[in-house]
Amino acid sequence: MATITPSYVAKLSRAEKHLTELEAEIDRYAGSEPYTVEEGVEGKSERKVHRLAFTADPANTDIPVVAADVVHNLRSCLDHLMNLLLAPKDRGNALFPIFFEGVWEPPVQGESNKRATQRARWGSDVKTLPDDAVTVLKRLQPPAGGGDYPEANLLRFIKRLASRDRREKLPVLATGLDKMVVRWKLPDGTTQAGFGVLGSPSDFFKSNAPIHVPDDAADVEIEGTPVIAISDGKDKRGRPRDLEIPRHLQLAVRLIEENIIPSLSPYVHAGSP
Repeated sequence: MATITPSYVAKLSRAEKHLTELEAEIDRYAGSEPYTVEEGVEGKSERKVHRLAFTADPANTDIPVVAADVVHNLRSCLDHLMNLLLAPKDRGNALFPIFFEGVWEPPVQGESNKRATQRARWGSDVKTLPDDAVTVLKRLQPPAGGGDYPEANLLRFIKRLASRDRREKLPVLATGLDKMVVRWKLPDGTTQAGFGVLGSPSDFFKSNAPIHVPDDAADVEIEGTPVIAISDGKDKRGRPRDLEIPRHLQLAVRLIEENIIPSLSPYVHAGSP
């Protein structure tokens, strides 16, 4: 008798296929070298300034659509798994719970209606699950407040982006360059090269950042690997919340494949499709 692949496994497999396609689309965009160095005069001193500028927008490629396919299938994978943890009579409206750490605690006086609603939804969604399965779901809830964001918030990212994709195209942008090298010429005709330097620590060189070269540098050129991200607005401090792709989607796939499915699949009801 043929073995039926669980639907959550099939959804994860589809996400992985779209992820491979996404990597190819990003490589295609990067290979076009969609960036340049813009030279201008700024400030009262009218000092010459060089800045990194992008000449092509990844939003005008297939990157947003393919990224949305990955996100959709990851969210669907989790929701399929959650429903198969429930008895058949309880299935249909349950979604994989992605709320906040401590959502299982009693309501706190003065907290928002949203958090109170999430606490109630948590209680409703997990009330018939085995205690061990509930323990796993508790461990997976994103930290309250968000921490420093990326890895600790992968599931929160997936939840928000999947919801956004139902209404609009995901906002994809080029945020900077990685593995960056700058070359320039000096008045004596010699050519120099070096890595760009930012005024503050950064994992990569940000778009529109000033490129620090000698004042008499000419023919400034830049090379690097474009960093592509999905914008998720700003945090409470006003800092951009960006999901770097494909890296964070790769991490999300790994989290689901190596952690979530192995931890929860033992509690799937026997005979579930």
